[in-house]
Amino acid sequence: MVPEFDHRAFREALVNAFGHRDYTLLGRVRVQLDDAGLTIANPGGFVEGINIHNLLTAEPHGRNPCLMDALKRTGLAERTGRGIDRIYEGSLHYGRPLPDYTASNERNVSVYLQRSAPDVEFVRMLAEEQERTGKTMPVNGLLILNMLKNERRCTFETMRRELDMSEQRLRAMLGQLTELGLIEGSGSGSRRAYTLGSKVYGRVGRTIEYVRQTDIDRVRWPELIMKLATEQHGVTRADVMELLHIDANQAYYQLSKLVKAGRLKVVGRGRWVRYTVM
Repeated sequence: MVPEFDHRAFREALVNAFGHRDYTLLGRVRVQLDDAGLTIANPGGFVEGINIHNLLTAEPHGRNPCLMDALKRTGLAERTGRGIDRIYEGSLHYGRPLPDYTASNERNVSVYLQRSAPDVEFVRMLAEEQERTGKTMPVNGLLILNMLKNERRCTFETMRRELDMSEQRLRAMLGQLTELGLIEGSGSGSRRAYTLGSKVYGRVGRTIEYVRQTDIDRVRWPELIMKLATEQHGVTRADVMELLHIDANQAYYQLSKLVKAGRLKVVGRGRWVRYTVM
């Protein structure tokens, strides 16, 4: 049975509210449960260096270190200091909306957990993957899968910007998810884009969506080639192979279609041949 609110996420949000609040300010920790969702708020803004954009990446440090140390020793708080990860995981594991901190300001921190039905197929897929590998999915992997589930398709740059993740960490996580067959990439460099893999679409009963997404990729190939040709004043067959992750024959076929359509022209011969915009 999928809980309405993850108990670990609730505990961490409540512990953070008491452990990181500003005790020099009047006020009390507020817990509100209504038809829309769960809100936990406390007096005092974010600790210096922390904001709603870097919650998951900033080095953990608290306003009340002695109190937080006591909470960790009693087992109430996350010992690693990454309790915020547990709050996000509580939503992500069930395919629910991310925790919302946008109501926070310099006077208080507020987190809102929206009531919503869980994505049962997504939950099952994560559970099966955990059983198969013997490992839980890290929060960075959950963030990527959640983003691709909602957006269908994202470029590397979009994910790096939206997830506030370092380039090195993002590349490593994308590599792991690709090896697991959970995501697939196409293109190269800053143009490289990712979608959920056929393995995921099949598990959640959305094979048609996967096929449709793949077809969309192929429809975009001519425009990607033209964009590259325009930006670097011409392309070679090797460029197209790298861009689209296809073999030499497929690259030649795509270029030939653009030449016949009058969009590209051939310059040079043999190994020096290039294709430039008409």
